[in-house]
Amino acid sequence: MVRVPRGSTMDAVGVALGALIGRQEALRTLLRDGEQFVHASGTLIAKVVEATGTHQDWFLPGGAFDPAVDLPVRANVVTRSGSPFLVVLHVSHVAADLSAMTILRAELAALLADRRLPPAAYHPADRAAYELTPAGRRQLEGATGYWARQLAERPLCSLGLPFRFPDARGHHHVLLGSQAAAEAVVQVAAKTGAQPSAVVMAAFAALLTGWTQDPECQLHCLCNNRFSPELRDYVGTLAQDTIIPFSASSSFLRSVRRTNAAALTAYRYGRYDPVRLDETMGAAERARGMRCHRDVVVNNTSGHVHTILPRAGVEPGMGDRVFGAPAEFDIYRLDGKLGCGLALDARLATADETAGILGGVERLIVAAADGDVDPAEFGIPPAQRGPGWVRARSCWVDLSGVQSAVDLALGPGVARIEAVGDGLIARVGRDTDPSAAARAVVEAVLREGRHGVVAPGDYVRAVG
Repeated sequence: MVRVPRGSTMDAVGVALGALIGRQEALRTLLRDGEQFVHASGTLIAKVVEATGTHQDWFLPGGAFDPAVDLPVRANVVTRSGSPFLVVLHVSHVAADLSAMTILRAELAALLADRRLPPAAYHPADRAAYELTPAGRRQLEGATGYWARQLAERPLCSLGLPFRFPDARGHHHVLLGSQAAAEAVVQVAAKTGAQPSAVVMAAFAALLTGWTQDPECQLHCLCNNRFSPELRDYVGTLAQDTIIPFSASSSFLRSVRRTNAAALTAYRYGRYDPVRLDETMGAAERARGMRCHRDVVVNNTSGHVHTILPRAGVEPGMGDRVFGAPAEFDIYRLDGKLGCGLALDARLATADETAGILGGVERLIVAAADGDVDPAEFGIPPAQRGPGWVRARSCWVDLSGVQSAVDLALGPGVARIEAVGDGLIARVGRDTDPSAAARAVVEAVLREGRHGVVAPGDYVRAVG
């Protein structure tokens, strides 16, 4: 969304849009059968919407993009009394990620103001050509190897919790606005040498692990992958999902330093071949007998997205928002006022627990500005799992859920599940092939994909 300078004409808006599309190849690229086709010329039909009492029509994207047919950009020009005052761009994620959208907004604003821009010198085809070079291939291979090790060594589930409220729907969503916490973030960052976002992520992860009583969790974060100079003003899709491991500590400042270091390492390997990673993830799931859960997502959109925040403290957010993960933590703003949002699956948590975790983030950061503190002092009571839940295979496991998956795969009574030490054992009869049983159970567990259901690691023939 870009404001049109006062006095501009519709023709001037059309010229600016044409110049934007002309300078950025990503906005005039079609994808057909694995090939890219870049248009040298064409026509963009912008929708003109007269401003009325409702804003909804201004932002309607006009349906899904077909990358084989549609230009990946659409525009609505909003007018007042026939004069343009706002341009709303809709760009397919195939052509631009969040950082690229920020670049496009700035470039369109400059073009509408009739300011000259340097030529766009780096395009998606240039990036693709680099990735085919020996250096590019080494980078992608190194990233694949790093994530393979992470998947092999780290817990695959961070929210091993029962559905305490199985009939609940949606997420509890709360928002935080805090000037005091923003000032404290600056002080904690200075003490630890960490990025401000790492301070906030560490606070959230510390409160989350205290609630789940799991000493480790994985934060799934987008990396913008714009660390090279040629990518600074690049318009295309570079952002990819990364995993930042977190380990609980009684020292919050230590947690901040660890989180900052883990984030820098994850971002270093943030550019990878998604097909190869999917293959690696599938192999890790089969080897470890459980689904890789993308269950705790952290979105740092500070500087990119503007959200209406509470004046102070925690307030309920928009109840009709849809969240893709059971737990989603958003960092909306870091400067002047700390703005955050937290959504928790309503089957796992109460509204009070959700608000308590987010409020604890504020209290923890503010307290840490005066000196190191134990995050446990700022948490909420641990979530209750009930009987039958045990720690095994580096995560919380629901033994009855595992037994149900085993019965589904092998038939009732064929195997009996037990927790022995940190492992799971399946006891089977003499007439059962342990190897075949193991394969069948793993496939059943991966199909079910439920938190807390993990395939046994060992099979023992029952005597008698």
